[in-house]
Amino acid sequence: MEETLKNIMYQGLGVISITKDKIEKAVNELVEKGKLTREEGKKFADEIGTETRKAGEEFKDNVKETAREWIEKSGIPSREEFESLKARVEALEQKLNG
Repeated sequence: MEETLKNIMYQGLGVISITKDKIEKAVNELVEKGKLTREEGKKFADEIGTETRKAGEEFKDNVKETAREWIEKSGIPSREEFESLKARVEALEQKLNG
């Protein structure tokens, strides 16, 4: 399950990365054609980079939230619940063996 989520996240971030590369290429072409100055092109590429990072973070957060919801619905205990139960079992074992 964890590996599947990682793969989904990496694929989404890969798409974002490819898009960023294509945008940078398109901006460079506009600069070469004289439709944008170098400064305008750099500013535009920086803005796109910022938006791409934001989109990547939102994507990552959405994947985490979806995974969390799926885990809750599946009945799989959270790490905290597991650790709490483990501590209780260890305490009971100590009482029985003590």
